[in-house]
Amino acid sequence: MTARLLKLLFIILLTATPLTLSAQKSSKSVEDQRKRVEQYKKSLDNAKREVNTLKKEKSSAHEQLKALEKQVKMREEYISEVEAEHSLVEAEIAAMELTIDSLNATLMHNREIYAEAVRIAYRNHKQNSSRYYLFSSRSITEAARRMAEIEHIAESRKSLADTITSQSTRLAEERLVLTARSNELDSVTKALDKERRELEDDRVAAQRSYNNLSKREKEAINQQRKQEKLHENAVAELQKLIKNNTVGANFSKATRGLNLPVEGGTLTEEGYGATITGKAGDNVRTMHEGKVEEIVRMERTNHYTVYLSYGAHLVTFTNLGSVCVKKGDVVKKDQKIGTIGRGINSKGKEYYYIRIAVYERNSQKQLFVSNFFKKK
Repeated sequence: MTARLLKLLFIILLTATPLTLSAQKSSKSVEDQRKRVEQYKKSLDNAKREVNTLKKEKSSAHEQLKALEKQVKMREEYISEVEAEHSLVEAEIAAMELTIDSLNATLMHNREIYAEAVRIAYRNHKQNSSRYYLFSSRSITEAARRMAEIEHIAESRKSLADTITSQSTRLAEERLVLTARSNELDSVTKALDKERRELEDDRVAAQRSYNNLSKREKEAINQQRKQEKLHENAVAELQKLIKNNTVGANFSKATRGLNLPVEGGTLTEEGYGATITGKAGDNVRTMHEGKVEEIVRMERTNHYTVYLSYGAHLVTFTNLGSVCVKKGDVVKKDQKIGTIGRGINSKGKEYYYIRIAVYERNSQKQLFVSNFFKKK
């Protein structure tokens, strides 16, 4: 009898530490990435609308090509973000499958233990083993100890039954979430395939538009591409230089509610960058305390690009008509750095604007400019 009771107690004590795996939900990293994908999708849709508008207005092939090339770039970045989401969801599914396997194995093991505990309890009941075990005590103290053992076994058996019920519920929940994530992964995979096909179509359309340009227009496009490449290289080099910059270190992706660099201006998001339009002579002001890393004059337009670092971020102000700061200057929030520059839109009309882009040093990625001007 004693051996049976001790065996039963030992079996149930094996389950004293319940499995603490919780049902997985979409991780914060997946949710954050999904928000980035949505923002890139919005920007891509804007680029597509611009291309369609130019086609309807029968704008020059030059303008259509510029819009198409911007669309291609946006689609490439959108695909990159969706691929990142795809990888995160895949990793989440793999982790969930491990959780389910572990939970299922523990549940099966606990059920086997419970079945054995019930069989021993039944045999003890049929043979009155518990009563014999209790009344064969040599003293009141031993009888009390044996009574406590019997009660503890009964309570442990009930606790094990409750644990099995809880684990069964959790396993069902995990499987439901896994099914949802698998469907989500399938949806993301289909979206990726669709975007890759459309990217190839965009590239073909852009090449076709380029072939239709005159020699002079092709030279202008090639010069613009060259300037953009130089700008990208400059940004990459400057991101390395601001490694230890502490000026404006409280500027981050979480920064919100900043004043527009052009007072009274209108911000239009273009991909991750933005155009801010205003009036002739409007001042351009820095949106945060920072440091002037570089100033470049564009020979073709005689306008300027100012590179400002805010802590671990680099912000470019492009198409300034004039500047009143110099390389190395530390500027305060809302301090004037120059004046707005002139431009010609796709309809040949004069307007005044600057372009602004925000780069994060660590990720080497551009951030959505509009986020920095949203209210907290």
